[in-house]
Amino acid sequence: MSFIGDKKNKVVGGHMNITKFKIGLCAVLAITSLNVSASVSWNFKTSSNGDYRVSSTTSGSYSFSSDSIGAMTTLSAWSAPVSGPNQIRNVDSLLAHNQYGLVIDQDGYGSDGSGYGNSGGDNHAIDNGGTYEFVMFDFAEKQFSLDAFNIGWHGGDSDVTVMAYQGGTTGSQPAADIGGVNLSGLSANGWSVISHHANPGTGQETVNSNLDTVYSSYWIIGAYMSAVGTGASTGDSITDSNWDGIKLAGISGSVRPPSNEVPEPSTLILLALGLVVIARKANWHKHT
Repeated sequence: MSFIGDKKNKVVGGHMNITKFKIGLCAVLAITSLNVSASVSWNFKTSSNGDYRVSSTTSGSYSFSSDSIGAMTTLSAWSAPVSGPNQIRNVDSLLAHNQYGLVIDQDGYGSDGSGYGNSGGDNHAIDNGGTYEFVMFDFAEKQFSLDAFNIGWHGGDSDVTVMAYQGGTTGSQPAADIGGVNLSGLSANGWSVISHHANPGTGQETVNSNLDTVYSSYWIIGAYMSAVGTGASTGDSITDSNWDGIKLAGISGSVRPPSNEVPEPSTLILLALGLVVIARKANWHKHT
């Protein structure tokens, strides 16, 4: 009788170890999933005609939710003189969007709160006519890889500059605090030129196709800015001096958790080895 009891205990113990193995496997899968990137996209176009202030359509947050998983990005608008020291200033109040996408309207907006742009000499675009104009995208604690941007409209040429923040040094400006910095000084403050795009026209333009995938919590997209230098990885530059103006319809890419939330590969290997040991013990108990 005691033999039968021992046999039952071993069988029960085997089932318990198998259960532990399953639980451990689920834990590893859950941990590993933290490192899985999710595809995501944003649409900045409006459903009706006319320029609408982003400050109005977002209730002052300047934040947009993605089309799929609910990831957020917060926008800010910036400009710098084409000639002279190229000192950057914040122009959030001039950021708007319409049926073609984001614009920076230097003519400003009416005081009636309607959100429509005033008529005037500005081209109602993100352009480099007299001032370089660009938009910064802040993904907060998330890491974002920009796969492509979408141009909804362009006038003249449509040359575009893409930059990403890849970490500053001691004494450099924080990523989102670039007011007063010269464009040529962005590289010293942790910003890298990812690529310059020569007249892509309307539609989707791929960014990372010929590069190692870049992840960052901060990105810049603007009309071509020669003052920031050539592409760090590609060495690309644009030789023409034509006026460039775009309306940015959207962006797409992938997001992942912050690096401090992603387990080290060695940790995952140790967990996997531990599960192998558990599985072998469970199998031995089952057949003893």
